[in-house]
Amino acid sequence: MEKFENAIEVLKNNLADAIVELNVPKPRKAYILLKPERHRDAISLLLKHVEDAELSTISGTDLGNEIELNYHMACGGTVTLKNRVSREKPVTRTITDILPGANLYEREVFDLLGVTFDGHPNLERLMLPDNWPKGEYPLRRDWEPHANQENESNSEETSQTEPAAELDDAGSVINVVMGPQHPVLHEPERFTFKVDGERVVDAEMRLGYVHRGIEKAAESMMFFQDVFLVERICGICNAAHTTCFCQAVEDIGNVETPPRALYLRTIIHELNRVHSHLLLLGVAGHLLGFESLFQHVWRDREPIMDTVERITGNRLMSGFNAIGGVRRDIAPSTVEKTLKNVEEVRKRAKFYKTVFEEDATLRLRTEGVGVLSKSDALKFCVEGPVVRGSGIAVDVRKDDPYAAYGEIPFNVICYNEGDTWARLMVRAEEVVESLNIIDYALHNLPPGRLRVRVQRKQPEGEAVSRVEAPRGELIHYVKSDGTAYPYRVKVRSPTLANLVAFPEMIRGAYIADIPAVIGSLDPCFSCTDRMVFLDTQNGHRWHWSLDEINNSKNRNGLM
Repeated sequence: MEKFENAIEVLKNNLADAIVELNVPKPRKAYILLKPERHRDAISLLLKHVEDAELSTISGTDLGNEIELNYHMACGGTVTLKNRVSREKPVTRTITDILPGANLYEREVFDLLGVTFDGHPNLERLMLPDNWPKGEYPLRRDWEPHANQENESNSEETSQTEPAAELDDAGSVINVVMGPQHPVLHEPERFTFKVDGERVVDAEMRLGYVHRGIEKAAESMMFFQDVFLVERICGICNAAHTTCFCQAVEDIGNVETPPRALYLRTIIHELNRVHSHLLLLGVAGHLLGFESLFQHVWRDREPIMDTVERITGNRLMSGFNAIGGVRRDIAPSTVEKTLKNVEEVRKRAKFYKTVFEEDATLRLRTEGVGVLSKSDALKFCVEGPVVRGSGIAVDVRKDDPYAAYGEIPFNVICYNEGDTWARLMVRAEEVVESLNIIDYALHNLPPGRLRVRVQRKQPEGEAVSRVEAPRGELIHYVKSDGTAYPYRVKVRSPTLANLVAFPEMIRGAYIADIPAVIGSLDPCFSCTDRMVFLDTQNGHRWHWSLDEINNSKNRNGLM
């Protein structure tokens, strides 16, 4: 029996008294409304009886009188367990004691929707600034941004070294703060490392420095406009985000995407993956002091960027996907040039794989560093090259095929070491595998239409869409109320899933290993994360809505 069917049978046979409603509208997608507080029983059953079952994310939706908590479980498909709580007193029990990987997801729902999770070990803000007004939850339907809302200036920054007084051995343990601005971090985030001598004892993270409120903005834009919005969540993963969002809307509207469009989506999706992996492998060389590797890898990334521009017309933000298909076809001459580039980059990618395998200094700096065991990888629900580097062959493209992946042969790359070296090797081999997928898709590109017409209004419904982004499983949850505007859009990027395991990886490592371990996660904080306006002259802070930002009078007033 397939994992998905097994998961449904397990719940039917063991939890029939708790199931209020069970709906399977699409293959490998189930939505199960449970009686209040029975979500823990359902999750425990799936973890016990379904191999490698994990929590993808938790999404919260304001239904008016209630807040619906959706626990999206990956079980060879997606099983969404629904637990509803009162909006007036939104309290439910935590699942972090069952699955530590739910830690950041529950903090996110607490921060943005105001749901309290009883028993959570550290229920604090995750995305919003610490001085955000109490009792205001931006993802509730009745919340409106306050024009020129002023917050008290309350810097959360601390000195770069400070005593860790809360620890028993406070005399030898100090806090080393890295970020939010730091050479190792290409995006602003804040890490506090508790160190004893040269060893890292523990680590804490503070996210939200580039949180842009995209989920809230999506509610005020039409479905077809949101395609462009979600594309800007991440420049590198732009095709992954638009593919994921378009699939969700297509599921709600029962739209049949033409086969040629599915193959073209696959091609641009894999070009994104090659671009992302080569970028990270080059950065890894830079973080380890291997500057020549950094320069060479980034040089060989250029043909991929040129190919993306040739196919889509844009080098970075491709603007390629549309609800119902894709926007542009690929000419025979472009196919020929792309195949030539693929062959050239494949040769170089195999060489770089050999470098990571055989270079003694590189292996010395990465082997046995930042180890994440297989059991911990499952416990923390990590994704992508991180989980595959710990010996678990999980890949949405294979487990829950989308686009044209069900028709294209490819291998899931897996290493058992669980260390920084294994995570880099997964990416090095996946570059070659992605190039093979592109080659196959171009040689087997079916004829036909590029897209079908889709109505602006979508029927009432909901859909969960998953894709395998370069950093791992990307999930979009979209809910429609029968209008041209989505009722709710939830995005969970793979970086948020992987960050929860970082303290476990870095504990016991040397300070000098921090850049390599962070780099092996390939974090993208733009995907994960606040936008607040600050007048640097007087410290005045305020918030603007999207319309107010677009108002030229407001922008001119800042000049």
